[in-house]
Amino acid sequence: MNIAGGIDLGGTKIEAQRFDHNWDIGEKRRIDTPKTYPKLLSAMAVLITWLKGGDTPLPIGVATAGFFNPTTGVSIAANLPSHGQKFHRDLEAECNAAITLINDCRALVQAEARFGSGSQTGCMLGIVLGTGIGGAIAINGCLVNNGHGQSGEFGHLPMPAETVEQHKLPLLRCGCGRKGCYETLASGPGLERLASHLLGRKISAHRLIFEKQAQPDLEKIWQIWCSVNAQLLHTLILTVDPHIIVLGGGLSNIEGLIPALEKHLARLRWEGLQIPVIKKAARGETAAALGAAYQAWQGTQNV
Repeated sequence: MNIAGGIDLGGTKIEAQRFDHNWDIGEKRRIDTPKTYPKLLSAMAVLITWLKGGDTPLPIGVATAGFFNPTTGVSIAANLPSHGQKFHRDLEAECNAAITLINDCRALVQAEARFGSGSQTGCMLGIVLGTGIGGAIAINGCLVNNGHGQSGEFGHLPMPAETVEQHKLPLLRCGCGRKGCYETLASGPGLERLASHLLGRKISAHRLIFEKQAQPDLEKIWQIWCSVNAQLLHTLILTVDPHIIVLGGGLSNIEGLIPALEKHLARLRWEGLQIPVIKKAARGETAAALGAAYQAWQGTQNV
């Protein structure tokens, strides 16, 4: 029996999934993300109607990029047609149903904290490394409350002056409007920007990772990139002191990433203090939809 439905709304695709009482996937559907806001609302309504189906409608959660201004309700999601719109309100009106909306990084961390690599741990720090950098903190399987809609925007923390000076890093303008955010260099596109700055020519992140073992200049860039990410993790470790760090997103699949981060963290840690265990996310591509579905289901249990 299905108990909840989840939707992962991304910049290129939308995937809807039903989950059974064991939180395994029952059925799923995938469509391309529409390019306009009215078509997005219409497509989402069709998927939500399908998910809810049956005599006992399922609770539905939607995981989406960006975040929402809790005062105005306006969506801030640069790569989606919902950017600048009151997406949550409009979606519920289009579907004539209550919908749980959650940031996609927070949804992934929720899934990992409850069902994945971070389950049965105390404090978990989840980091999603991809086009951007986001995440969340979970304690005993529950997300730490997102009081003002800003929690987990780790990529917009500023890089420390020491790191910038050590590696002669450029202070690039971030999509948020500020200069020097971690996301400008520590993300996937950031690796390409870093390479372009240090090499004086463009190279794709995929090619750099594939060829770095045979080319010392590419290996050096890779190590600098890992060092910048380790500095971000170290800042968060000093803030949160997690029992475990779980890495998700496309970049978490890079072979050798976790050992490289552990090596750089060992140089940053205070003497006598341990580095938290670092693990790769276990739930794969289903994580965001699963986390959103769980949040929606959990809401029905608290009524």
